[in-house]
Amino acid sequence: MFSLPILSQVFINGLSLSSIYILVALGFTLLFGIMRVVNFAHGAFAMLGGYALYYLYGMYGLPYPVAVVGGALLVALLALVLERLVFRWFYHKMFQSMIALLGLNMALVYAAVLIWDVNERSLPAVTDTMLDVHGVLLPMDRLIIMGIAVVVLGLFWFFVTHTRQGLAMRAAALDSDIAATQGINTRFIYMLAFFIAIFMTALAGGLYAQTYALSPFMGDRPLMVAFIVVILGGMGSVSGAALGGVLLGFAESFLSTFYGASVSSFVSFGVVVALLIFRPWGLLGKPE
Repeated sequence: MFSLPILSQVFINGLSLSSIYILVALGFTLLFGIMRVVNFAHGAFAMLGGYALYYLYGMYGLPYPVAVVGGALLVALLALVLERLVFRWFYHKMFQSMIALLGLNMALVYAAVLIWDVNERSLPAVTDTMLDVHGVLLPMDRLIIMGIAVVVLGLFWFFVTHTRQGLAMRAAALDSDIAATQGINTRFIYMLAFFIAIFMTALAGGLYAQTYALSPFMGDRPLMVAFIVVILGGMGSVSGAALGGVLLGFAESFLSTFYGASVSSFVSFGVVVALLIFRPWGLLGKPE
């Protein structure tokens, strides 16, 4: 049952799922940590990232890395219009943002239904080749997806820790009023954080659609994953989002492989309920 080929497959699936889940959760926790916005439209932006990849890669045949990054950039740029019209009115209004962005999510999802209908679509595989490592076959498409996610996560880490704008984002997350008094343009920082959050969400949506299937309702799963991951790691904690994504990705890969998807979902939600009871601020979050 626990043979080396199966365990290696579980490990690779866990790594690829973890990288996608971290991207999803970082987009969610970035908006909450800096602007105190609970983005219920998170899944809709992931869905739009999937459709952007579908057209750029599946229809127009752009190289996969260009299509997946370009699609996420396109969604993030278009989302700046919604940042101007909707999101900025709910910064630092946590409970109001929940209701407003839930409505925005429904509007985007059913607009997608009107445009693309409800049928699922499949994106063409990145590659069908397998990598043979000492007799263990590893799917190259999962490795490519994981590699793209890891590169983007590494660039995000470098940006946050080694650039002026990244440090300004961290300062605004701690206290936006004090950051403004120190000369930081919080309006620009909010817009930049929003752009980065939606970019990572749309990128994760494209990778998720590549792995599973694409439909207007596919965003429900990334939204649920984002909630689970940020609850595990702690709302507003970037390191917590990374830890939560790794834990959920590997747990889901292992449990769904050996015990089925229902057991995996039961354990995931059971852990979240227990954590909310005994440590509601998450593993790496701080109580407020």
